[in-house]
Amino acid sequence: MGVAVIFGVPFETENIKSQQRRVKTKQILPILNNNNYSKHQTCHQTQLVQCTKQFKKEQKQFNASMPSVTAKETTVLLLQKENEDERDKQNNSLVMTTIALAFALLVQSYLLVGVFPYSGFLVMHLIPGLTEETAGSYAGLIASSFMVGRTFSSFEWGKAADKYGRTFVIKTSLLLSAGFSILFGLAPTFSLCLLARFALGLSNGLIGPIKTVISEICHCDQAKETKIMAYVMGTWGYGFLINPAISGYLSDPVKQYPNSKFVELAGPLWRANPFLAPNIVGCIYCLIAYALVHFYVDETLPLNRRQKFGLQSFLPCWFQASETVVDGATLLRSVSSWGLFKHLNIIPAETRSDEDFNMERSNDNNHTTYDSNLPRWIRPSPSTTALVILSHRETHDRNTTTTTTTSVESNGVPEDTEPTIQEERPATIRSLWSRKITRQHLMVYWIYSFLVISVDEAFPLFCISKSSGLAITEKTIGNILSGTGVCYVALQYFLLTSLVDQFGFYKALRIGCLFSIPVVCLLPISLITNQGAPEGTLTWLTFVFLSTIYAVARAFSSVTFSTLTMTTNRTVPAYQRATMNGFSMLGGSLAKAAGPAFAGILFSTSVETITPPYGSVVVYVIIAFLGLCLFVKALFLPEHDPMLEDARKNSDKDKTLNAVKEESERHENDEDRPSF
Repeated sequence: MGVAVIFGVPFETENIKSQQRRVKTKQILPILNNNNYSKHQTCHQTQLVQCTKQFKKEQKQFNASMPSVTAKETTVLLLQKENEDERDKQNNSLVMTTIALAFALLVQSYLLVGVFPYSGFLVMHLIPGLTEETAGSYAGLIASSFMVGRTFSSFEWGKAADKYGRTFVIKTSLLLSAGFSILFGLAPTFSLCLLARFALGLSNGLIGPIKTVISEICHCDQAKETKIMAYVMGTWGYGFLINPAISGYLSDPVKQYPNSKFVELAGPLWRANPFLAPNIVGCIYCLIAYALVHFYVDETLPLNRRQKFGLQSFLPCWFQASETVVDGATLLRSVSSWGLFKHLNIIPAETRSDEDFNMERSNDNNHTTYDSNLPRWIRPSPSTTALVILSHRETHDRNTTTTTTTSVESNGVPEDTEPTIQEERPATIRSLWSRKITRQHLMVYWIYSFLVISVDEAFPLFCISKSSGLAITEKTIGNILSGTGVCYVALQYFLLTSLVDQFGFYKALRIGCLFSIPVVCLLPISLITNQGAPEGTLTWLTFVFLSTIYAVARAFSSVTFSTLTMTTNRTVPAYQRATMNGFSMLGGSLAKAAGPAFAGILFSTSVETITPPYGSVVVYVIIAFLGLCLFVKALFLPEHDPMLEDARKNSDKDKTLNAVKEESERHENDEDRPSF
């Protein structure tokens, strides 16, 4: 067999070895690949461990450079976040509360001044034979009857707000006003019209509780109270402008809109009651305000001062329950508001047995009481119709407080120091009037209310007068007031906040008095600017002039009312503010009842006796002069700072307690001294 030899090696042998190497290589390559992957994975894991160690090292260095946060600090941060969320909710709630209160005062202003544009035409419709020149006095009676009714109920509404709650009074007043507004629009005679208007004022108790709520939701925060008061009172002032425009547009639709299909649908109703439409709008306003107050205004009267309203509030004492146990305190037999309060003795509810309870019930049925060795303080409830037996701790505290205070009196300290138990007695007209600072603020408020309502009543009479006025219709009057409202909105809020921030309450009050009532003496200039215009129309110059002057007067009057409200609220304790605002409404109602009558009689007399057109000039000069007199009065109004007052009271109390302490130590030393 031939064998080829290549370089001395047999060819067959070399071929076999090559095949063996290839087979071995195929077997070894996967193993090598797996080993390389394992080495690569191990490298990555090593790098990851090194990176993790480096990261932990850097993190430790960073934590060492930063202040440590303890668990307590973490809790504080969480609480701060919760407080911020709660604050945001409160701010949102405060916005809706402000809107609801502002709309409620808008309704109040509509009920008050919505009748002004058509009051003269209303009396001419109800009393045949009257003319534009002789209707002024009767129109003044229509406007005044509302305030006469409010005079009789204002203080009682304030007391009810301190007893049953602020929102309760607001909602009740809105519902009653809705009903009487419709009755006023349907009144067929002048006497029934006066009666319905009187009832409408009698049921109106909005201003006092609303002012009280504003003061209480702000918690003595002057900046917040100023802003909310600017919004709410600004809306009220804006209502004095826009509401007469609305009622002027809606009054006597048959005369103003003879071609309207809506008027034709209810033609007989509008002809018999030409001024019903403005009062229907007033009723709708009241219902919307009720819904807003119900859903968005929380009660600010504390629960421990609040009473539940019921029919027993109006019933004599013998129809009321003789005994009720509330929170461990026994509510005893009711007495009349003018009755004789007695210091009764009774076994406390938590310690008495069934036998004692049955004996007490039998004694109650016999209208007798029994004595006990456990004396108790007894106080009249705020409604002055019931007596409450206080708990043990409350009794001991009150006994201690009164004993300490009366001992001061017996030890030579002046007797004008009253016991602490008397510091929270319900306010009365006499107690409020006895406060000199409160009395002076209320006098300014009442006089200013008289002058503002006189201006509001005289302006429509000036507009409709043919001899001494502009001789325009109620629709044109509405146009003027609409233009006034635009200027007023642009001025009012920024004017109030800027004046209070820059000058404070009292200087802003005086500025408002100076630039509100006195500037109305410029209104008769419109007789000159309107010369040559067709009868019943106004020139653009006259329209702009009247809108601007009236807007300036109203904007500064809003500043005056807002600052007066905030300063007067600070002259009494918080638990007397609703009653004080009710008293303020009482005097304000009298002033606003006299204002329209005064303006109507003054205008009618001046127009009839003074050569036209100077009768209207005399009217506005007299009102402006009275406004200047009020400005002088405001210059001498004493400024009241509740913080300084509290500091003075605390100082007096400290002096009194020190005197008591010194006197008691002296007596102890005298007793310890040996007698000879």
